[in-house]
Amino acid sequence: MVNSVFSGFTSGIEVVPSQFFEELVPDIDSLAELKVTTFAFHLLNQFEGDKRFLLREDYTEQEQFMRGLSDDPDEAERLLDEGLEAAEERGTFLRADYDGKALFFLNSPKGRNALASLEDGTWIPNAFLHLSVQTELFRPTIFKLYEENIGPLTPMIADVLRESEKDYPYEWIRDAVEEAVVNNARSWRYVESILKKWKENGQHGSY
Repeated sequence: MVNSVFSGFTSGIEVVPSQFFEELVPDIDSLAELKVTTFAFHLLNQFEGDKRFLLREDYTEQEQFMRGLSDDPDEAERLLDEGLEAAEERGTFLRADYDGKALFFLNSPKGRNALASLEDGTWIPNAFLHLSVQTELFRPTIFKLYEENIGPLTPMIADVLRESEKDYPYEWIRDAVEEAVVNNARSWRYVESILKKWKENGQHGSY
């Protein structure tokens, strides 16, 4: 029985490796493993750079995800551990124990390289300055923000938005888009002009 009806996607498709659907999905018979593995793609996409890893806390701190495993918190944690263990046994995740924490890498070229760098001592991860304390995963992405308030997303606009995220905090971009909507000036050029003024003045909202 369906508990709730999905209202529809508000943004375009995010790329998930085709091997996941072709080789893993047919073999995975545990809902916990399927959810943990699928959510890993979303978690890892919040990072930049080549050395990306997950901690158990990256899952447990996402209340919506944990409720999706079970309404019982203890059962949700048990299912999370079951899913992580199954993904490791299957070889989807690679695990390394570092500084008292389990680090999970995706078994991809970048994940294998990161694990090798950890093991040979050429890279030291900071497991405490990590995704779990840096990112609010369920906030709207900049792409969703653009599509819902300004217009259709094109590859060229997507590139511009990615560059803007490097220059301005998400909160600035969100507030600048809101100003554009209020002023009935729904264009990225207008949003960018607000952001530049804030940056020049050294104060958010001082345009």
